[in-house]
Amino acid sequence: MFPFVGKHFLTFFTIVVAAADPFAAHAQRKTPEAQAPKIGFLIDSLKVERWQTDLEVFQRRAHELGAEVLVENADGNDALQFEQAYKLLNSGIKALVIVAHDTNDAVRIVAAAKAKDVPVLSYERLIRNSSIDFFVGADAEAIGELQASVLVKLAPKGNYVLLGGSPTDITANLLREGQLKTLKPYIDRGEIKIIAEGWANDWKPVEAYTHMIEWIQASSGNITAVVASDDGTAGGAIHALEEHHLAGKVLVSGQDSDLAAVIRILDGTQTMTVYKPLGSEATQAAEAAVSLARHQSISAPSSISNGNHQVPAILVLPVVVTKDNVIQTVIKDGFQNLETIQRSLPPEKWPK
Repeated sequence: MFPFVGKHFLTFFTIVVAAADPFAAHAQRKTPEAQAPKIGFLIDSLKVERWQTDLEVFQRRAHELGAEVLVENADGNDALQFEQAYKLLNSGIKALVIVAHDTNDAVRIVAAAKAKDVPVLSYERLIRNSSIDFFVGADAEAIGELQASVLVKLAPKGNYVLLGGSPTDITANLLREGQLKTLKPYIDRGEIKIIAEGWANDWKPVEAYTHMIEWIQASSGNITAVVASDDGTAGGAIHALEEHHLAGKVLVSGQDSDLAAVIRILDGTQTMTVYKPLGSEATQAAEAAVSLARHQSISAPSSISNGNHQVPAILVLPVVVTKDNVIQTVIKDGFQNLETIQRSLPPEKWPK
């Protein structure tokens, strides 16, 4: 119909429209960070099952929101994690998420990020005395109270041992504070005696195993309960108890609801674990990180002191898991698979 319309006319027409509607032209020229902001994710290690789940959920949600996630795994090495932080900060990230190996040493990573005006989200392990912008995790002290409360309800008297996680992780120390807060009245009345306590460097089950072997021998096996701070240390302790035919006779706590721990609970060798809805936790962390990267405000329902300031926070609610509520908790949420559990146990021990 318009024989004179050619590519030159169309080019002219496009320029005229863009000039007439500067907002439309601006919309077509979104900044790279607005389109796909880069988020750095520093993780201590992926050896523990729960961290693999966290990272997978975080990445999926961040990608849904249009962000790119750059992951660095320090494999439990402080110096390497610091190097990885600089690598990410120099790559143009707009926000940094940190699962610190050493929460004290990570203060300098936060300082380096702030020097580049990169906001920092501390994930699960609170980085104290630093200028972090946001925290997503659980109240570790409250989890410690839960662990000890379940054990003292079952055994209000006897010899207890305290098996903590990594001494360089503030979470391990907060868990211990919560455990002792619950145990103190029983200790003061002389009903519970702490006969040994120790820490497992890097939360290694093998260190928990070694401690437990020593404590069993020193006490001639007279141990009522093991207040283990996570499922990895619980597993190490239970291995030692099995070798001395004490598994199932000694109460053992845990945390994280790992598959192996859930199976041990149903099998009767571990007493309880603590479930944190990791899917929800990691999803909310991703949403917060993307908002930080885009300089958007975040609705923070809570706050937590890190010794430097009150940090806006999202705190997930921990849930006690025993053999009586496996179906209603970790299986209902899809965190663990019923068929996988059933394949590992005889029918009489399947969750009900």
